Amino acid sequence: MKIKIFSLLLIAVSCIFSSFKPEETGQVYFLRSTNKVGSLLAYKVYIDDELVCHLKNNRYSLHNVPAGEHTVSIQGTGLGSHAKSRPLKITVLPDKSNYLVVINGTELYMQEAVESSAQELLKRVAVTRECLPEKKDK
Repeated sequence: MKIKIFSLLLIAVSCIFSSFKPEETGQVYFLRSTNKVGSLLAYKVYIDDELVCHLKNNRYSLHNVPAGEHTVSIQGTGLGSHAKSRPLKITVLPDKSNYLVVINGTELYMQEAVESSAQELLKRVAVTRECLPEKKDK
């Protein structure tokens, strides 16, 4: 009888500790190195419809996100259309990086890049450490 109770107790404890496993995450890089058009404006970057960054020209931002499928988009802030870009679905793998390059042509959108291309671009842009402006207390 004592062995059965001890076994049940061990099973319960192992279930409790297994539910506290740290969440697996991956990284998403947003890289912006555009031409002179719109270079003074910051673009709004979204992950799963949540604003995560105001990204300026010749900058990149890095975000740790849970592994799994996510939708990313970008939005201009200038005088033109303020509609979000077409959504891009990405799959974030644990301990892996996704590289998304901002494209500003006839329309604003993002495109995935392979790591070797992204590493070259990362050498030419600076990191954005504070992506979102601080909220001012009123």
